[in-house]
This record gives sequence, structure tokens and C-alpha cells, in this order.
Amino acid sequence: MDHDGIGAEQARLLLEVIGRTGIEVKQLWFHYFTLGGHAGEVEVEAYLHHCLGLPAFQRDLLAHAANELIARRPPVRAPYTSELAHRENFHDEE
Repeated sequence: MDHDGIGAEQARLLLEVIGRTGIEVKQLWFHYFTLGGHAGEVEVEAYLHHCLGLPAFQRDLLAHAANELIARRPPVRAPYTSELAHRENFHDEE
């Protein structure tokens, strides 16, 4: 059984995640499409903005596509003092 509330929450969270990671909807849609997704780019955009519902399998395929794209990005991490000092010394030499 599929509930509209679950789909809407999944869309909201997916849009939040791609926004925070800098993934564009076009990138998400293309990767989703290469994985076998059936919705077009306009439909994906409409889904993300709660204007269109998608079946659970297609939503999960979008989530999978996003997670794969996120995994390919370099991790965000806090710098250590030595890294900042090295960068500072590099700028002093320029």
C-alpha cells in the first residue's frame, strides 16, 4: 500500500538533500533515467515540488540515483590546523 504522505515526504527530503549537496535536478534525472527510470525530467521536477505523484519504485529509484551521485562527491570534512597552516604558507610564497 502506498500513501501520498510518504511520497510527499520522500520528495521533500530528496529535494533538501540534492539542494544541500549541489546536485541539479537535471543531473539527478539523467542518472535516474540511465538506471531505468521512466519519468521524464519535467515529471521529476513536478514530483519534487509536490505537483505530481510517482509510484514507490520510481521514487526509490530517484533516491538511489541521488545516493549514487552523492557517493561520487568528495566528502566534506573539517580541516586540521596543519592543513590550514600549509595552505597559509603556500599563499605567503605567492
